[in-house]
This record gives sequence, C-alpha cells and structure tokens, in this order.
Amino acid sequence: MPDTKRLAPRDPLHISPDDPRRSRLFPRGTLLGLGLLCVGTLALVYPGQRLMQLLASSPDNTLAIDYLRHLVDLRGGDIDLRLMLAQRYERIGRQQQALDTLGNLQSPQADALRLKIWKTRWFDARALGHRAEEAQARQALSALLQRTTPTRFTEWRDTLLLLQGLDEPKAVQRLAAMVTHFLPLPPAAAMQAAQLLVGLHADALAAQVLFDTAKTQVTDAERQTLLQAGARALLASGQPKLAYQRTAAAMQGLKPAPTMAWFMVQLALGANQPQNAVLWLRQAVDLDQPAPQLGRALTPAQRELAWQVLLAGGDLAGAVRMADAALAQSPDRAWAERRAQVLEWSGKPDAAMQQWIALLRAQFSQHALDELRRLALALHSSSGMDVYWEQRAARGTLLTTDEWLQYAQALEVRGHPEQAVRILRQASAKEPGVLTALAWLLGNMGEVEASLSTYAQALQRGSLDLRGSIDYAIALLQSGQFAQARQVLEATQRLPGADDLRATHQGLLGDIAWDMGESRSAEEAYDSIWQSLALRDRIKPYQLQRLIALVQKSQGDAAALRLLPQAWARSPSEALGLLWLQSLVRQPSLQGIDTWQRMVLGSEAGAPLRHDAQMYAARAQVWRGLGRTDLALADLREALRLDPRNTDNQIALLWMLIDANQLDALRQDMALYSRSLTGLPEGLDVLSAAAQTVGDTAAALRYSQPLYPRKKSDALWLLNYGDLLAQAGDSRRARAAYDQSWRLLQRPSAAAPAAAKGGTDRTLDPLLARLRLSHGRLDGAGQQALLAQLRDKLHSGTLNAQQTLQANAAIADWLLRLDTDSAARWWLARRVLTPAARQSIELQMALREGDRETVRRLLQQGAARHLLPQDRAEAERIAGHPMQSLAEAEQVLEQAAERGQDNPALQGLARQTAEQQLALAHRATLTMEHRQIDNVVRQGPVLRLSLQLSGQWRVQAQASRQAMHSNNTEALVGVPSTWNDAQFGLQWQGERSRLGGTLSHNTAVGSLNGWRLDGSTRLPGQIEAQVQAEYHAVADESGPLQIAGSRDRLQLRLSRDFGRVWANVSTAVMSYDTRRGNPLGHGTSTQFELGLWLRRQEPDLSVKLLGYSNRFSANAGPPLPDYAPLVPGGGAPTAAFFMPAGDDVFGLGLGFNMAHGDTYTRRWLPYAEVDVLQSRRLGLTNNLNLGIHGPLFGPDELSFSYQRQQNTSGLNRQWNLQYRLWFGR
Repeated sequence: MPDTKRLAPRDPLHISPDDPRRSRLFPRGTLLGLGLLCVGTLALVYPGQRLMQLLASSPDNTLAIDYLRHLVDLRGGDIDLRLMLAQRYERIGRQQQALDTLGNLQSPQADALRLKIWKTRWFDARALGHRAEEAQARQALSALLQRTTPTRFTEWRDTLLLLQGLDEPKAVQRLAAMVTHFLPLPPAAAMQAAQLLVGLHADALAAQVLFDTAKTQVTDAERQTLLQAGARALLASGQPKLAYQRTAAAMQGLKPAPTMAWFMVQLALGANQPQNAVLWLRQAVDLDQPAPQLGRALTPAQRELAWQVLLAGGDLAGAVRMADAALAQSPDRAWAERRAQVLEWSGKPDAAMQQWIALLRAQFSQHALDELRRLALALHSSSGMDVYWEQRAARGTLLTTDEWLQYAQALEVRGHPEQAVRILRQASAKEPGVLTALAWLLGNMGEVEASLSTYAQALQRGSLDLRGSIDYAIALLQSGQFAQARQVLEATQRLPGADDLRATHQGLLGDIAWDMGESRSAEEAYDSIWQSLALRDRIKPYQLQRLIALVQKSQGDAAALRLLPQAWARSPSEALGLLWLQSLVRQPSLQGIDTWQRMVLGSEAGAPLRHDAQMYAARAQVWRGLGRTDLALADLREALRLDPRNTDNQIALLWMLIDANQLDALRQDMALYSRSLTGLPEGLDVLSAAAQTVGDTAAALRYSQPLYPRKKSDALWLLNYGDLLAQAGDSRRARAAYDQSWRLLQRPSAAAPAAAKGGTDRTLDPLLARLRLSHGRLDGAGQQALLAQLRDKLHSGTLNAQQTLQANAAIADWLLRLDTDSAARWWLARRVLTPAARQSIELQMALREGDRETVRRLLQQGAARHLLPQDRAEAERIAGHPMQSLAEAEQVLEQAAERGQDNPALQGLARQTAEQQLALAHRATLTMEHRQIDNVVRQGPVLRLSLQLSGQWRVQAQASRQAMHSNNTEALVGVPSTWNDAQFGLQWQGERSRLGGTLSHNTAVGSLNGWRLDGSTRLPGQIEAQVQAEYHAVADESGPLQIAGSRDRLQLRLSRDFGRVWANVSTAVMSYDTRRGNPLGHGTSTQFELGLWLRRQEPDLSVKLLGYSNRFSANAGPPLPDYAPLVPGGGAPTAAFFMPAGDDVFGLGLGFNMAHGDTYTRRWLPYAEVDVLQSRRLGLTNNLNLGIHGPLFGPDELSFSYQRQQNTSGLNRQWNLQYRLWFGR
C-alpha cells in the first residue's frame, strides 16, 4: 500500500473556511445562481420605484393622473397606484373619481382618504343646504367612523368632535373610552380631553385623564390646575368625597399655594370632612394672628367660608376669633349676632348674654331681646332680666301680669326690693293680679300692715289666688288673727290651683279649725283632702290622724275603723297604728283585730310596735272585749315586761285576773304589785277587789277603807263595801252602807246611763243592785217591776254572757231571800213571774233536754218570742224546720254584725250556720284521680255534681272517663284501655233519717247497669243505723273483679258516739258474678272500730282499735273461656281467678285532723291517718292516709290526698287532686 501523507488532527472549532471537511448549506454553484437572480430582479424593479417617486413628487396633477391611470390599467391590483390616483383626484376636487378609484379597497390609508372626502362633501352639503347630499355624506361618515381606531390623540380628538357633530352617541361613548390609550397627555391636551369628556358627561373619565396627567412631570401651577379641574369633574359627577380623597392624595407631601389651599378647604367642606377643612384652612391663612391682621388678610367671602369651616369643624374658639376679625374690619350686626351665638355654643353664655346686651343698646331688635331673655332665664341672671325688662319698658310695650311679676322678681333678686314695690304698685292699677306678689314683698320687707291691706285688696278685687290665700292666712296667723285667717281660707277654698296648693290650703284650714276647737270645720277640711284621689297622697300624717279622731267623734268607731285600713296604707306610722288599736278597744271584733295584726304588726312600719308596751296594753283590752282572756293576759304580761313600772297595766292585769277567776295568779301578782298600787286610789280599788276574790276579807276591807271618802256617793261601791263589812262581822256599818247605797239607787240619775257600745248595758248593775236590796225595802209589786225590767233586758239581747250570768245569779239570790215555806215561795213566784215568762222558761228547759215534741208545741203557742234570737234558731232546728232555723240564724248574725257584737255564742252559731248553708248548697267537684287496685291501674278525671232541689231533696250525678292498664302482665292481661262510669241518684234528708237511690252504668270488660239504695236513721240510745243494698255494682275486691265482675251486696252498719269515745260495727254479705252473668262466688265481711278522741278541738287527735274479717268462696264451676284474654297464655280462667283471698286483721290507728278531713274549713288544714295492722295472711302491715285541703277563693276547697293499703287482694294505692265548689247559698 503506497504511503499517503496523513493530516494531523485539528480542533473542530478551528476549521478554515476552505477546508473540505467544513459543512456547507448550499454548494458553491447554487450560491452563484441565486446571486445572479437577485441582480436581475433589482434591475427590473429599480426603474419602477424611481417612477413611483417621480409620480408622488410631481406637481403636475394631470400628467400624474395619466401615468397613474395607465399603470393602474397595467397593474390593476396594485394598491399603492390606486391610492395615489385617488389622492390626485382629491387634490383637483374630483371627489367622485377618487371614491370610484378607491372602490372597495380596504386599508387605513384608503379609509383616511374616504373620510377626508366625505367630510368635505358633508361640510359643503350642510353649508349649501343640500339635505340629500348631507344625509348621504352623514351615512358614509358614520360607516367609516364605526371602524376607525385613532392612533394619535389628535385623531381621537378630531374623530370625537366629528362624531359629536354627526350625533352618534353610542359611537361617541365608545370612542371616548379610548382616551386612556393616549395617557398620560400633555397638560394642554389633557385639559382639552377633559373638556370634551365633561361635555359628554364622562366626568369620572375626565377626572382620570386629569389626575393621571397631574402625576407626570409638570409644573406646580399646571399640577394644581389639573387637580382642581379633576376635582371639579368628580364634583360634577356627584362624588364630593371621592373628589376630596383623590385631590388630597395627589397633594400629599406638597405645599399648596394659598389659592389651592382655599380650594381644598371648599372641597373638604363639600365632602363633609370639617376637620380636614380646618387643617386646609390653617394652611391657607394663619388663624392665630391678631384679629385686625386676620381681618385684613381675608376677603369677605373668605371670612364667610372660614366661619362656616370653623363651625363645622367644632373649632368654636376659632369661630369667635373669626367673628372678632370680621368685626375689627367693619362693625357688622350680623357678625355680632354670630359672635353671640358662638359664644353660647362654646360654653360662655355669660359673654353671649353681654354681646346681646351690647347689640340691644346699640340698636333694638326683637330677636336680640328674645335671645337676651332666653339666656337670662337659663342663667338665672337678674342683671340680664333687668336689662330685658328695661328694654321692654323703654319700648312702651304693655306688660302682662306675669311679666310685671318677673320684672319685680328680677329687681328683688338684684337687691332692689323698693324698686320692685314701686313697679308693682304702678302696675296694680291696671293689673290686679300683681297685688298678691306685692303683698308678699311688703311682708318680707317688714311692712305688715301694708302687706295685710294689700292682701285684703287682692281678695276684694278677686285677684287673690290659692297661693296668695295661703300666704294671707299665714300672715294673719302671725299677727294673731286666727278667726280672720280661717275666714280667708274658707272664702278661697273653691279657687283653682295645683294639687299641692289645694292640699296645703285645706290642710291649713283644718289645722286652724282644730286649734280653735271647731271640730266640724276641721273634719270637713281634712276630709276634703282625703276624699280627693288627687290630694289624698298629699295629706300629712298628723292631719290624717286628726281626721280619724274627728270621724270617730262625729260618726262613731265603726266609721273610723272603715277609714283606718286605707289611712294605714297611705301613711303608716306608730301613732296611727295605736290609734287604730284604740278604736278596736271601743269596738272589738275578730276580723278587725286580725286585719290590724296583718296590716300593722306584719308591716315594716309597724315593727316598732312589737316592742311598745302601750300596744300590748291596748291589744289586751281588745282581746278582753272579744272574750279571749288568755290572749289578753299574755299581752298585759308582755306590756309589764317591757314597762314594769306602769301602774295602769298593773291595775288592768289584776282586774282581768279577777274576771277570769285565776286565783293563784291573782295572789302572786297582787303580792308583786301591792306596794306600787297602795298609793293610788285606782290601785286600792283593784287591790280590794282582788283580796275579796281570793277570800282575804280583812285585806279587802283594809284596802277599801281609805277609799270611802272618795266613794261614798257610789251606790255600787257602797253595796260591795257593805258586803265586806258584813263578812267582817260589822253588821251595823254594813247596814248603814246598804241604806246609803239604796238611797243613791233611788235617785233618777242612778238609771240614767244608756246602753253602751259593744254589747254591754251600763244600767244592768244598778238594776241588779236594786233587786238585791229590794228585800225588805219594796213590796211585791215593786219587786215584780224590777223583775220585769230584768226580764226585758234578758230578752233584748243586749247583755253579754257575763251579764247574763249576773242576772241569773241575782234572780236566784232574790228567790233565796224569800223567807216563806215552799208553798208560799211557789205562790209568790207565780205572782211575780208572768205566764209568758213561765212559758219561756219551759221552752228553754225543753231545748236543753232536746224534747222535740215539747219544743214544737211551745213554738206553735208563740213561746219563741220570749227567747233570745240565737235560741229561736236552735228551737226551729230541733223542731225539724231547717230552713226556718237557717233564716233565723242568718238574721241574728246580720244584726250582730251591724252592732259589732262578737261572743262565743255568736261564733258557735256562725259555725253551725255555715255548716248548714254548706249542707244546703249545690256542690260541684272535679277530681284528678290515680288509683291502683291489685294489678289494675286507672287514672283520669271524675266529675261530680250535687244540686239541692228543696230543703230535703238533692239530686246527684257523677261521670268519669279514665285511662286503664295492667301493671303486671304476668298476672293479668287484656285490660281495656278505657274505663267509663256514670251514676245518677236522688236523696232525701230528714231530721233523723236519710234515704237515697242511685242508678249506675259502667263499661270495662263488658257493660254493667246497676242500682244502689241507701238509708240511715237515728235509733233510740243515740245509735246511728245505716243500711245499703247494691245490685250489679262495681266490685273492687280484686283487679279481675273490678274490670270483669259485678257485686250484689247487703250491708248493715251501727255507730254510736259516747262523747270522746266512738264505736261502730258493720257486717255485709256479697254475691259475685261476671258481667256476662256467670256466678263466681260469695263473701261476707265484718268490721269494727273503737276510737278515742285525745283532742276534739282543731287540730283534733284520735286513736282507735280496728279490725275486720273477710271470707270469700269461689264457685267450683267450669272454666270461663269468654275471659281467656285476661289470663297470660290465653287459658280459660276459673272463678278462683277472680275471687280474692279472705283474711283476719286487727290493729291500732292514729288520726290527726281526721274529724275535718272531708269538711269545709276556712283555712288550710293537713290531715293524716296511720294504721298498724296484724294480718293472718300477710303478717305485720299498715295503712296510710295523708292529705291537705283548704279554700282558695271563699266557698270552695282544693285538696290533695294519698292513700295506701296492703291486703290479700294486693297493693291498693290512690292519690287525687280535687277541687270542690259550693254555690247557690
């Protein structure tokens, strides 16, 4: 192989251009051909380009048009040639040839030429009035402009103006938005664009152009001009806040020129930015310079604007300074008034008032006068009011009465009372209404006579008002003219006035009459306040107490007691509480004392009385009047505990112990208080009576002897003194005392006292004394006359129980003093006692023995007229006339209430009458009941209605619809969900017997229609017998019997009440069937109860021994498939499934309030009964019965009870909530 020269390897990056290994895009031959082709093309094209340049620059339009037409013909599609030809035609005015040449050529240059041509033709047509050519040009222009997009601001401006001229609003709006393409603009162009846009109502767009331009490099003057124009554009668009915000943002960091600062002040104020407006104002002018310089620095318009800005910004001090600056330039009334107003607003009302005064003195105006008066009144400025009235008087204005008074008051306050008097005297000639104030002012100045004379003149001229009459009366009182003061008040009490003045006027009139001892006038004055609802709250406590005392004196205690509860509610006080209690002392009643204790002692205002000995002493007298000696003694002892040295209470306690015959307590207290009472006549009197009561005759005589000089004219005391002397064996002195007493009793004045209030008769004691001393001093006729008087008093009903006992004792004593044998005594008794009296005594004995026939016979003979009213009611009841008895009792109670009488006999009659009314009233009862018997539970409402048809007949109805279920499905199933029961009965009630019959219907497992007969009567020996017969009644001895069985029963019950002991026994026989008539079995029951009342009064307490024996036997008949659904598992039950097990039970029971467990009570009472029993089958078990009942609104009762029993039939429980209403009586 021949040797070849190997080239050395080279770096690929350093290959030479002629290296064969270099890569080439075209071969060299190809490159040469391409070069020749380019050279030929240039040779052909260059001459055409040169020609085009010549045609474009040639001034010869005709030559250029010819060349261009030939070239267009040769090159028909050349756009540039056609465009040049059209331009040449347009230059020489051949517009249509230019448009034809352009044809449908589409290019910006072609559109621009067409636009130029049509604009010219449009302007010419408009100028020449060629409407058709104008419309054609307008259409063409509109079509061209719709697709025109300006590229320069000038094109945009011109096009916009053209579109405006063509009236193309949509195109204008479209084109106007394109202005943002040319931003930012030069300041002049921006102002032009803004003007165009504002004219198009594109204010926001105009503002954008201006604000964007202001951000560029412009001079301060140009920027402020642009910003002001932009702000005005936004203001024109209704955006003052945005205008201020954008302008303020653009001015941030720049120091504004004064003109720009003032502009910003206006702009901030228009944007409701008063604080910012104040800031701009301070940049516009130095507000802190002296007022004269500030006034010179501002024009009037600027001062006005600054004033508005400072007020809006709350710179009141600056506003005052601005007003001062304006006034420094030129005194102006408007600026002075402004200054006064702003001074007041800035918290300087005194300075404002002085400004108004200065204005008034410079020149009078009504506005300034009104402002001065308003400020002077608000500031209580007497100097201001002085100027005000001075100006009013200087203007010759007629002043009213009130204005004269205000003028005088202003002078008086400033220390010029003499001027005030002078002015009021001047005014009084025409204005009599100022006389009252003038009189008062004279009185204050010490001119008493002149004051009284002026008051009298005011009264005479009819100008004295209510306030003035009070002042006049006080002035008269101060001068000692009480009668004249009362006359003035009486003459003016009909004047109108405010409630406070009327109450003061009448109260003052009452006080004067009270002090003068004119009770009637005082009562009328005080009562006029009390009877007015508007004035009642303004009566003073002492006036109210005086009114009660006056009413008590003129109308009696009953009227005062009716007024006292209202008075206490209005103005409670210790004094009023004691006054109320003192009224109850004179007219005691349980209702009254209960009301007093609830309202007075139970209140916060009456709490101090609980520690007041006087209260306990007074209340003791009330209790004594009501016969509650135990409570009276307790209160007296509490009074003495609080005030041990009070001898009045010591005496009262001893007298009460004497009346109560509590000898042991009397001995102790007599020994305790004898030392403090021996120095008092009243103390000696009670000590003598106390010693006589305990049997210490010597001590009684010792205490009585010092009293003789004081008591020798007291017939009753002398009679008692004679008894003491007789017991001491000094018959001679005793006889002398009796004789002296008899002589005194024979005087007419001895029987003069009338019957006192409260059920007592003050003439009884002298009558009894005369009867006692009549033996040996009067003949039979005289003694019979005394007995007739005593009998009349006994029949009148005015004697209380104690006095009745005294009268009976006096009659017995008189009979014992007859010293004849029994026949003579009987004859004398027949001679003294009239037949009517004997008949009355016989009737009273029959009443005590309960002899109905004798009572009935004597009533028919008219003996009841000699009885006391309450005894007549009892006689009618025993005689078997319940309605007449009730009528008599109601009449007695009404009369007792009218007289304010209250005693145990009346209280007992009231209780008996209430029970009888309830027994004769209609009753409606609604019970919500929950009851469990064995395994059956039912619950729901029970409605009972009992209507009294007449005195002896009553109709009764009962209905219930209850939910029912089994509580042990392992023992009983198939229990109906509803229990329906209805009963209707009629009852007759006699005096000793009662009969009743009831029809019943019940639905559970089958329906049950039955009846029941009841009867009871009183047997000899006070034994009560009750018999009951039932047929197809609901049986509750077991759960299955209750829902599916029926019972026939005959029961006998005997009961007897032995006082504190009672007993009852009952026996019954029963027969049981299913509701379909299948016999189930028989049963017997025997029960007994023996009880003892441990306490008969409320609350009662009793204990009893009880027991029962129940025997049941089930029929041995076939199963009963009809009742298979009741048995779990569905088996047919036998009779034993229904019948309960018998049992023998005895035990002990304890009862609390059981005597009132089912009776009406006037207050809420709980009751309970617990029985602890020993059962033959169950062992030790118990029964429980609990409840509470009481009234809600009066003749009604709400009760809740719970009962629980455990016996061989299972657990029996029951609770119910019951409401009972009595009505119709």
